Amino acid sequence: MLWGLLSLLLFAMASGTPIGGQDEDIQVQENFEAEQMYGKWYDIAIGTTCKWMKNYKEKFSMGTLVLGPGPSTDQISTASTRMRQGDCTHVTGEYQKTSTPGKYTYYNPKWDVSIQSYVLHTNYDEYAVILMKKKSSFGPTTTLKLYGRSPELREDLIEAFQQQALELGIPADSIFILANRGECIPQVTAAAPEV
Repeated sequence: MLWGLLSLLLFAMASGTPIGGQDEDIQVQENFEAEQMYGKWYDIAIGTTCKWMKNYKEKFSMGTLVLGPGPSTDQISTASTRMRQGDCTHVTGEYQKTSTPGKYTYYNPKWDVSIQSYVLHTNYDEYAVILMKKKSSFGPTTTLKLYGRSPELREDLIEAFQQQALELGIPADSIFILANRGECIPQVTAAAPEV
């Protein structure tokens, strides 16, 4: 079963839509349909080159991400809820669509952070794998995230995600499954997205 899934993921990567420029090797979900991504997702796992996240990975727990139409047709809205330093936070924002379906960009002028997000794989009703390339004053980072429509995902999907993170050059000790401590209810709304 696992080998079949890995073969399917490799096929999807090989037959996906190539992205021009310096990200030529990144393949997004073939025939991507943004509207099918709308709705609620749970953070299942993260793989990252961000040293800060690696150092504090035990403190991260499962959160939620809700995607929907943005204020304009060239945007997608995001709302994430997660525990941070003992408080439940709710962060909202919009990502810009690009000419490549499945690729989105975001820029936060306050922190001078730019993010390119790629939906690598999804079956829309069970799981999604999203790659984020972030540039900031701290340098570039690569983060791979596994989302599920429910808080539990099949083990073979988690194993395939871990393998893909390793293939992207993410160290094994920087790939972690998020603890499910239940959903939190936010008290305050902030204004910066996190996908």
